[in-house]
Amino acid sequence: MSATVLLKDIVDALEMVSDEFLSFLDLDTGEVETVHRELLGRAEECGDDEEPDLPAWQEEEWEVAKRIVLSDRFRKLPTKSEVHQWAIMRDFADSVKSERIGEELSNSLHGKGAFRYFKDTLRRHRGLESAWFAFRNEALAEMARDWCEENHVEWR
Repeated sequence: MSATVLLKDIVDALEMVSDEFLSFLDLDTGEVETVHRELLGRAEECGDDEEPDLPAWQEEEWEVAKRIVLSDRFRKLPTKSEVHQWAIMRDFADSVKSERIGEELSNSLHGKGAFRYFKDTLRRHRGLESAWFAFRNEALAEMARDWCEENHVEWR
C-alpha cells in the first residue's frame, strides 16, 4: 500500500514548478522529491552502471534521480505546462469584485512581462496581494487533490 502524502507538500512543489526541475511523489514514503531535468537525463543514460563526476552538493540529488529512473515507485507531479499559472491569474482577475480592478488585472496579463505586470497591479491595490496568494493556493490545492485522485494516492 502506498504511503499517505501531505497535500501541502504537493502544493509546495506546484508553486515552484519550472522548466529546469521536475517533482515526483515517492509512493513508498509519501515524500515529494524535486530534481533537475539534466540529472534525470544523465541518470537515464547511465542507469545503475556509471557514476558521473558531480560536485558534492549534487550527490544527494543524483541519488534521488537514480531512484526515480530505476524504480517504479515514483509518480511525476504536474509540470509547468500543466499547472497553467496564467489561467489561475486570469481566473483570479475574473473573481475580483471591483470591475475596474478586475479589468486592470486582466489587461496586465497580455503581452511581454505579463507575470510582472500582474504582480505590480496586485501591489498597487491594498489587500489584493494576500487575496491573490489565497486564491492561488486554493487553485493549486484543488489541482493537487485532483492529481491524487487520478493517481490513487491518499492525502491528508
